[in-house]
Amino acid sequence: MGEPPSARHASITSPAILTRREWSDGLPDEPERLLGAVLHRRYPVLACAGARVFVATDPVEVVTGRAVWDALGRIPLDGGGPGDGWWMGLLSYDLGTAIEMLPTPRPDPGGPPRAFLARYETVTEYSAAGVRVLSVDPAFAPERPPAAPPGTTPAADAASPAWSTSLAPREYVQRVDAIRDLIRAGDCYQVNLTQRLVADAPGDAFAFAERLWRAARRPPLRAYLGLDEGTLVSASPERLVRVRDGVVESEPIKGTIAAGRFDQLAASAKDRAEHVMIVDLVRNDLGRLAPAGTVSVPRLMAPLHTGYVDHMVSTVRGAVAPGATAADLIWALFPGGSVTGCPKVRAMEVIHDLEPVNRGPAFGSVLVATPDGELDASILIRTAWLTGDESRYWCGGAVTWDSEPRAEHAEAMAKAAPFLEAIGA
Repeated sequence: MGEPPSARHASITSPAILTRREWSDGLPDEPERLLGAVLHRRYPVLACAGARVFVATDPVEVVTGRAVWDALGRIPLDGGGPGDGWWMGLLSYDLGTAIEMLPTPRPDPGGPPRAFLARYETVTEYSAAGVRVLSVDPAFAPERPPAAPPGTTPAADAASPAWSTSLAPREYVQRVDAIRDLIRAGDCYQVNLTQRLVADAPGDAFAFAERLWRAARRPPLRAYLGLDEGTLVSASPERLVRVRDGVVESEPIKGTIAAGRFDQLAASAKDRAEHVMIVDLVRNDLGRLAPAGTVSVPRLMAPLHTGYVDHMVSTVRGAVAPGATAADLIWALFPGGSVTGCPKVRAMEVIHDLEPVNRGPAFGSVLVATPDGELDASILIRTAWLTGDESRYWCGGAVTWDSEPRAEHAEAMAKAAPFLEAIGA
């Protein structure tokens, strides 16, 4: 996986922040406002599982590098959950090189760890039932959180900041043509091509997150993770996998069009074929974990409206194999087929050859595993990585034989709309 054998597996002993007790006058009614109040704590996180949003800080255990596989192996899928707390963290795209025989990833100066998982013993949960504080620590002492900031978001700099891309329009088009040549030769069938946008650092990462989430219409799998190396902010609408009550589901997105034009997307032979290829790939991946005969597709090419683009999304479902763990699940599905192409391994080789910079956290996953047995992992599309020097954002799309190169570039830029709005461009 690229980390040294001494990869960190450290315990965090900083004092806890929240309690099991609810404060009718102390907890804000929006998770974003609570997050804004606890950013000074260690490894603050906002992440989603199903219809629930969790906010936490000060994990009691942190693992990176190869140790993440041991941590994932401690999370059962067939009943109950990790009884030692809530596991939340980042699996970057290049973690996939540990699963298949792939070229060594490019260096990623300024990027995040390849994998980071943290175990939180206490979280605040936001759901339709209200707000509550949960803990697995029976000795947890009350402590009122600091006052939440006002619910306003500072505007981006009025002057449009400069941004650059890893692939100029001409270069993007050339690479689409190169992929089409490979497809014509029978080398592969579909490859997801991506460019990285870079702008100046936004200054306040939390204010940037609020702007990105607002621009993306507060997506259901949004996430925030403050790390030593930088901050992950995701406005993803896509789910890699969810496990609940013995059922595992993946929800691949494939096919994009301007908002309000889904009927045209659904009628496109090119987009339907592109979508079905990925559904078949995910069915095959899920079949590596689920018992034979349990994999089905209960929803095919349904609409997903984000407000700035429309997508097609399907649901691929299977049963959880007895004794399976989160490590087995990630090994079977990661990275998601919708952000690689097919065949998956060959598509990832082509991605390595044609994309000039590392994907970093993009197209990886933010994973949440709860003590009550739910696991939810996003696909990190619409995702930014922020450091003190710059902000990075990735956007692209699937290339097939029927792709029109300039239209593919236009689609990639349409997916950049939330980021460009968030930076004021």
